[in-house]
Amino acid sequence: MSACATAEPPPSGRIVTSAWARPADSGATGGAYLTILNADSVAVELVSASSPVAVATEVHETMEHDGMSHMMPRTTVPIAPRDSMVMKPGGLHLMLMQLTRALVVNDTIPMTLRFSRGDSVMVRIPVVSP
Repeated sequence: MSACATAEPPPSGRIVTSAWARPADSGATGGAYLTILNADSVAVELVSASSPVAVATEVHETMEHDGMSHMMPRTTVPIAPRDSMVMKPGGLHLMLMQLTRALVVNDTIPMTLRFSRGDSVMVRIPVVSP
């Protein structure tokens, strides 16, 4: 008797993991962090993000210059084929500008991530105490 195993096809598209956001007051600026896996065989770029809890959502990168940290906005973030892009404190991150409500621990916030290939991913990001 022989057994045939069928291999699962590799995942495709974008897979978001390790998402979290910091608590913040209404009207303030909040930060969100996550990992995006580009499971496709072609490169893709994160081109925008949006959330109903903020007037605007921007991708920023913390850069060191002359011993000082500066946050620089990024218009796009490339993700190589079958590679991950990590957003974390002190590096790439999502800035939630002019929060329309407070972000409280144990809350979740909806966010839509849009990519250069025309697809988008909707995620629910938990608010946690860092």
